[in-house]
Amino acid sequence: MSTPVKVDRPLLQEWLNQAHVDFHECDNCEGFHIEALRDIEGMIDSRLFLEPWGLLFTSELEIRPMALLPLAAELGRLNMDYPALKLFQDVVDDATPQLVVAGVLPAGAGLTLEQVANFLSIVIGATRQVADECLRLDYLFAQAGSAQPGSNALH
Repeated sequence: MSTPVKVDRPLLQEWLNQAHVDFHECDNCEGFHIEALRDIEGMIDSRLFLEPWGLLFTSELEIRPMALLPLAAELGRLNMDYPALKLFQDVVDDATPQLVVAGVLPAGAGLTLEQVANFLSIVIGATRQVADECLRLDYLFAQAGSAQPGSNALH
C-alpha cells in the first residue's frame, strides 16, 4: 500500500485516470463531472470536488413534484440503507425538486490512490442503487419515451 499524500487537483486528475474513472471538466465549476452515472434516468449531474478537508462526491436526481412527500417519508430509511451516502431533498422555488446524494472522504491525514479508487467505487455503486430504487418507487422524472403507453399523467 502506498504512503498517504496531500492531494491537489493535478494529482486527483491523475488518480482518476489511473482508476479508469471517466470524467470531464467544465468552465462553470471546479468539479470533475463523473461519466459513470450519466445514463441513469433522472440524473442531472454527478461531480467530484476537491475541498480543503477532503473529497466531496455529489449527484443530483430530478424528483417529480408529486413524489416530494413520499420521498421525504423515505429519507430516514434511505440514509440508513446507504450509510456511505448522505441523502437530502433540495427544493428551490424556480427549479425542479432534486434528491441530492453525497459522499465524503476526509483527507486530513492524506490519501492514497487505493483509498480514492475504493471511495469512488463505493459511492458510485451506492448512488446507482439509490437511483434505481427511486426510479422503481416512481420518484424520478422518466426520460422521454419511457412513460407507460396510454398514460396521461402530467407528473
